[in-house]
This record gives sequence, structure tokens and C-alpha cells, in this order.
Amino acid sequence: MKKLIGSLLLASAFIGMASTASAADLERTRSLVWTDATSTFNARYGEGTTGLSFLENFTFTVDAMGSAVSSAVVSIALDGLSRLGIDSFTLSGNGHTFTGTPLLEGDTQTFSLRTDGLSTGLYTLSVAGTILGSEGGSFAGNISVAPVPEASTTAMMLGGLGIIGFAAYRRRRKAGEDAPQQRNDLLMPA
Repeated sequence: MKKLIGSLLLASAFIGMASTASAADLERTRSLVWTDATSTFNARYGEGTTGLSFLENFTFTVDAMGSAVSSAVVSIALDGLSRLGIDSFTLSGNGHTFTGTPLLEGDTQTFSLRTDGLSTGLYTLSVAGTILGSEGGSFAGNISVAPVPEASTTAMMLGGLGIIGFAAYRRRRKAGEDAPQQRNDLLMPA
């Protein structure tokens, strides 16, 4: 009986801690729309949102194994009227999480995120922070996903370039050997 009561108390403590864990006040998930290998994303918060936390999730699928991702997000403050405090910029999927690097802080916040070798599957690009402006705030970003050639493809391309270079070398060398004979033929009277 003591074990049962202890287990119930422990379970209720975990439930209590889970309910006090703060989730974002404003949270949305949207799918990215692609133009070729590039997509843009953004969010805007209006009046009455000051002090609220936000979490914007943008989902997409990687179709090619070994793809590379390059992304950036920017938020610009306008005299305290429009201002965000971006806390994190992450890419997660397939059991991995990649964290963006802050490049600029203050009135202009910029984060950059680059990685390669992604496996195929569903990924989520997330921007989280707090709305600080009296009239809200906004951010915008861009993401590019491109397949990276496999090592065997690169080796085959380099081998082909080497063969083309060798053929050009031989042709030039042969043309150089034939040139003195042609000149002598032109200079000698018949």
C-alpha cells in the first residue's frame, strides 16, 4: 500500500511539474511553400501582444539524401514600437537538432543556420522568443535546401575533367611537334 501511495504522489508531482512548464503563449505551425530550392517565412504580432512569448514552426520535407540547408532570420526594432527578442532559431528532424548562431543582437537581430548531410524526412524550422514592442513585432527569414553530390559523383566528375585535360595536353603537344616541319616546308623552295 505504501508503494502505491508513493507512486501516486510521485506521479502527481510529475503532472504538477508538467503543467507548470511554460509553453509559448502564441504558437503556430505552418508548411513552407517552395520556389525551386528556396522558401521564405515570417510572422507578425500586433498590438496587445507585448510580453507574450511566441514559437513559430515551419515544416518541410527533405527528399534528397545528404541535402544541405542554409537559413537566416532577421528582426528589426522600430523605436520600441515594433520589437522582438528572438531567443532561439533551430532546425530539428530525424532525431537531430541544429541551432542557429546569433550574428547581430540589439535593435537588429540576425541568426544564421547552416548544416549539411541531412537524411530524407520531415524537418521543422523554429523561431522562439518574446514580443517586446508596444505595438508588437515581426521577423522574416529565408531557407535554401540543396542536394549535395555524393563522393562517387564528385570523383567521377574529377576523373572526367582529368581525361579531358590529358587529351588537350596531348593535342597541344602533337601540334607543337608538327609545327617546325610545316614551317620548313613553307620556307624551302620547291
